[in-house]
Amino acid sequence: MTTKTKKQVFNRGGASDLRQSVKNNMGRGEELATAIVDHFNRVNSINPLWDDKEIETLLLQQKEYEVSQIGKKPDYPKMFARFTPSSATSCDRELFFKNLKTDRDEKDMEPWQKRWTENSTGAHEARQRNLLYAEKYLKNPAFKVEKLPANAKYPLKEGLPAWEKQLENWKVIEHKGHTIVVSGMMDGILEYKDGSRIGFEFKTKSNSVAQIKQLKDAAPYHKSQCVAYSILFGIDEFVLTYESVAKDKWGTGMGARPDMKAFYIKVTERQRQKLLDKWVNVSAHVDTGEMIDGDNSKCMFCPFKETCIQFSGGIKQ
Repeated sequence: MTTKTKKQVFNRGGASDLRQSVKNNMGRGEELATAIVDHFNRVNSINPLWDDKEIETLLLQQKEYEVSQIGKKPDYPKMFARFTPSSATSCDRELFFKNLKTDRDEKDMEPWQKRWTENSTGAHEARQRNLLYAEKYLKNPAFKVEKLPANAKYPLKEGLPAWEKQLENWKVIEHKGHTIVVSGMMDGILEYKDGSRIGFEFKTKSNSVAQIKQLKDAAPYHKSQCVAYSILFGIDEFVLTYESVAKDKWGTGMGARPDMKAFYIKVTERQRQKLLDKWVNVSAHVDTGEMIDGDNSKCMFCPFKETCIQFSGGIKQ
């Protein structure tokens, strides 16, 4: 590690965030991370748990709203650069090309990759369903799902769970002389038993149940997503839950390796400002058309690799 790198890692801001992270994980963070996994384990231990007409009707109403939005164009302002939580750690040059409406590379998805994503989506929907059943059927549930209030513009939203499409939102933000739009949706907003609002994010691992045991912390890019969610939805605390789609052998019983682990994230004002700095820097380059520097460690999933090579000669170091 070079002296310059050491300075970048151990600057005052970084040290402050590190201390805050350690403090969070020793107290409230450990409490919330343990609580969400226990919450799922408790509801998944109810056997049998019969279908509930009220809950299933609510889920049908959610689907009705989702179907009503198919084909509708977003109503956020189009004159400003726009950013989403899922691209919070994307290469600046990727965000630059995206906002300039550059043509994306042609990319084929293998059949097994498509099934991979569909399996993860299925697990995601099952856990959200678990959350609704847990708040009704568990004695003293640790979490409840926040429900959306009445909305004259979107009457079908009223009373629906605060997650996914019905939670989708956008916000115009002024920062350091630039105007940008931040838009997106998240996996859910929960109410903890002490009344606090907690952001819920759910991620899957697909290769092996051993991946869960190996996790020591939430992935940096998932933490950055939470920073973006904090900007968009005004929430500071998050539980990021990982589940392995692959499970241990059926007959393992109580000795089965854990398939779920959660981490607590407390977003700081410094983290929000740093992400906004990144976004407005991209926005400034979009306004002028001047090529922005890229990061060649983030090329694998970039949809603009061909354009990057064609117009800039590759990544600037």
